[in-house]
Amino acid sequence: MTYLPTMMTNEIINKDWLESMASTKKEFLKKLFTVFLRDEPARVVKIREALQGGKMDDLKYLAHSLKGAAATMGADKVRDACLHLEHSALDGDTEQAYKDMLVIEDEMKSVYDFMAEFIQ
Repeated sequence: MTYLPTMMTNEIINKDWLESMASTKKEFLKKLFTVFLRDEPARVVKIREALQGGKMDDLKYLAHSLKGAAATMGADKVRDACLHLEHSALDGDTEQAYKDMLVIEDEMKSVYDFMAEFIQ
């Protein structure tokens, strides 16, 4: 059986996606996770800055970009939170966007921890 990190139980990363990738492409998956860990924290910072600066068009674009990256990695909770943030930005709902941002930051922390454990 393929080793999966203990944090797997609450599906930080989609279980079916992870099992299919880890069973046949584990080294490739480690590289994907390494790139995600290297690149995505900066995007989260840019999302926060766009929100704080009231740049809703930038916010929508950045949330959409992170949504795609999260979907590619099987991070379904992050993907869903980004979709909510995209809608909040589109609606110009700053209050809801801040709530969405908190969810994204919290979920991304879990994703970072999971990926770091997985690639060890």
